[in-house]
Amino acid sequence: MDASNSVNAENREQVLTHLLSNPYWRLNNLYKIKDAQGKKIPFRMNWAQEEFYRNMHYFNIILKARQLGFTTLIMLYFLDACMFTRNHSAGIVAHAREAAEDLFRNKIRFAYDELPDWLKKEFPARSDSARVLEFENGSSISVGTSLRSGTYQKLLISEYGKTSVREPEKAIEIKTGAFNTVHVGQQIIVESTAEGQAGEFFNLVQRGKALIGQELTPLDP
Repeated sequence: MDASNSVNAENREQVLTHLLSNPYWRLNNLYKIKDAQGKKIPFRMNWAQEEFYRNMHYFNIILKARQLGFTTLIMLYFLDACMFTRNHSAGIVAHAREAAEDLFRNKIRFAYDELPDWLKKEFPARSDSARVLEFENGSSISVGTSLRSGTYQKLLISEYGKTSVREPEKAIEIKTGAFNTVHVGQQIIVESTAEGQAGEFFNLVQRGKALIGQELTPLDP
């Protein structure tokens, strides 16, 4: 190899190292997803995902009006954080077991499996099941219908509106259990389509609306 090729190779490695240190770049360049037709495509944030990502707070509420891909973005955001951060734990609570396993299989596991081989070698999975993916760096991402034990740096409550209306006692259990697994200063994301004008999710949305325009604390939605 001549000197110029050596320099070019070194420059490329430096550029790649710099890019890999940028979470925004990683999310828009490393991961693949399935589109509405089930085809494998590179993930790129749309305008709604971009706005949410750039304005993310400690406690986030997403009232979904139509298919804008918020859940997909959050799954990739959690996966990326667990891969590139040591001893980082992310949890996802879905409204049903089938939904939890579908999120894990078609979003988290799919995105990881489609990574380039060289990147998977850098972040090898230590163990995985139908609901948990653990990495050798001590990080993990897990899904379920309830999370009461452990400590999480990131937590998603998916379709909380459905749980609030169909299983109000379970919604209260999630609020008193899963929410408390995340310490102040970490991140909670609650997302759902609207499901009536009552229940735990409706109350959270109302709290959030009342705080629009105000300076938020880490405990404010």
